[in-house]
Amino acid sequence: MEENYWQLGRWRRIPVSMHWTVLIAFAWLYLFFWDLLATAIASVAFFALLVIHELGHVAVLRWRKIPVERITLYGVHGETSHAWAGPDDQILVAWGGVFAQIAVLLLAIGFSLLVPWSSSPAAAMVLGPVLLVFTKLNVFVMIIALLPIGPFDGRAAWAAIPRLRRAFRRWKQARKSVKLSPEQLRELEERSAKEATELLEKLSKTTSGRREDV
Repeated sequence: MEENYWQLGRWRRIPVSMHWTVLIAFAWLYLFFWDLLATAIASVAFFALLVIHELGHVAVLRWRKIPVERITLYGVHGETSHAWAGPDDQILVAWGGVFAQIAVLLLAIGFSLLVPWSSSPAAAMVLGPVLLVFTKLNVFVMIIALLPIGPFDGRAAWAAIPRLRRAFRRWKQARKSVKLSPEQLRELEERSAKEATELLEKLSKTTSGRREDV
């Protein structure tokens, strides 16, 4: 590895490294708390959030049976290198990290609402910074990840929209191009004639009833 990276080890035979920019998180988290202990706890939670995001990518890659090469963590994002993947797989992999963060966000919100952690000073000291990272900062990291520029996931993730539009257009064209067999056409004509006759009978009864009333 280059001198700007630290090799953190392997996770299930996947090399994991960290760029020095991850350490900047400690500096700007200190601006949130102005407390060294809270900043240290939040920094650990933020590092865990970066890892969870990349594990979301890994989960999708293994589901799609695409080999994972390595994981690299940067200041506000990460990179999971993998073997060749088709366009659809690239979209799924890109959204995998965000979906993992959404799961963390929902769990953190549920925990904060259901568990009275703030009533204990010791619990508040630890859980306060962690929940801030897993909620507010989590949303910020998701927005960064979905930017359609640079090395972020947004370039592949938002490619889902034009692909869905093309799939919808193909579906509409396929429906228009479907041809009915002679039996189906005959059945459709008979059903239409029957419904038209019933409608005319109802209209005639309604008209005759009105005449009798008059």
